[in-house]
Amino acid sequence: MQPSSSVDRLADGLGTLLGYLMRTAEGDIFRDLMELDLSPSQVRALFLLDRAASPPAVHELAAELGLSMAAAGRAADALVRHGLAERHSDAVDRRVKRISATAAGRDLVGRLCAARRDDLRRFAESLTEEERTGLVNALAPILARPQVRALTIGPHC
Repeated sequence: MQPSSSVDRLADGLGTLLGYLMRTAEGDIFRDLMELDLSPSQVRALFLLDRAASPPAVHELAAELGLSMAAAGRAADALVRHGLAERHSDAVDRRVKRISATAAGRDLVGRLCAARRDDLRRFAESLTEEERTGLVNALAPILARPQVRALTIGPHC
């Protein structure tokens, strides 16, 4: 099927590029995750905990991840079992349990981000100078969008 619009062509091109980048990754990210036996939901929860301004309650974690309360609770439990997160009672309502990343959880997020950046750097090195310049120039207005900047500014990947 031939893409019918610029939206379709771009979506197809981005999908192809992302697939290529994932398949050519060195595997450090996947090896770390396989050793810990973390599910995609658990990894997403850990990244959310790492970037959260304050420790979320399980129901807040569920809403942010688009999971049921039960699934979010299981993800939190797994992260706690692995020593990547810890539960705390809420200061106002002791019945509410809040979840935060531990130092080990923040370290894992940092290692995963560094591994992803290393993979992207290897890809960038494979491009010609002209291709790199073109891609940087094409990405600049997109990366300057407030909604993109809001999720990418700071120490998080």
